[in-house]
Amino acid sequence: MSTDTLYPMVSDIEIEGGSHRRYASREIQVQVFRRDRWLCRWCGCPVIYAPTLRYLSGFVKQEGIAAPLAYYNRNWRRGDAPLLDRLGAVIDHVEAHSGGGASDIANLATACNKCNGRKSNARAEEFIKRHPLIPVKGKYGDPVDWDGLSTLFMSLVAKNKKPRHRPNWHDFVC
Repeated sequence: MSTDTLYPMVSDIEIEGGSHRRYASREIQVQVFRRDRWLCRWCGCPVIYAPTLRYLSGFVKQEGIAAPLAYYNRNWRRGDAPLLDRLGAVIDHVEAHSGGGASDIANLATACNKCNGRKSNARAEEFIKRHPLIPVKGKYGDPVDWDGLSTLFMSLVAKNKKPRHRPNWHDFVC
């Protein structure tokens, strides 16, 4: 089965009221994350590939650790996993879908969960004016090769040989 069959580029989902919203496939999401260097478009913070967080959570549970994880919750409940606000990589529409923004790759951006929620359906210019980007500067400069832990994810999946997720992740991440 081809990856096009498993992961259509964009799928139509009917929303209450009869309108359609288009959701990006994993392939498109990873393309956007890579293009944006796994950094939030709105605050500049590094983000982590969400399937990696899910996989690490499963790995921790397999090791017998039952404590709550601050970086992962199955339902993305930030009250139960507060680090999801800044760590979880999400796709945001630069110009909001509700405002007529397209669902093509040029209008999609990497965002942290917190900025995605704060921006909501605001126009990009308005949001930037209210929340100007303050560059994140490390003592030794910006991360150049940050990959959202996607390489770790691929290594763990390959090492464990028990695909818990959809097949062909390698096609999207590598």
